[in-house]
Amino acid sequence: MTEKETSAADAESELQRQADLAEIGDVDLSQYKPGTFGCHEAMHTTSIMLDMTDDHLLQHPAILADPDFYRLAGEVHEALFALYQAIGEKHLAD
Repeated sequence: MTEKETSAADAESELQRQADLAEIGDVDLSQYKPGTFGCHEAMHTTSIMLDMTDDHLLQHPAILADPDFYRLAGEVHEALFALYQAIGEKHLAD
């Protein structure tokens, strides 16, 4: 991905994040900042999804049988692992 494509993808992601924030309405986001139970809950949920991706997706015969499916599932697994690490780095630092 070129720098221009990355910048456009980042801008699109931020627009979607802002729209999603508006959709959830009046939520006290301070309950979810690093160091809180809300942040711990997000880290735990990410861990569960990471385990499920490994146990139920990457090991599924349909995924194993198709190189494209396996590559995409692997990307999901890598992204969840990166998310888990990012949350943990901020959450556990506080």
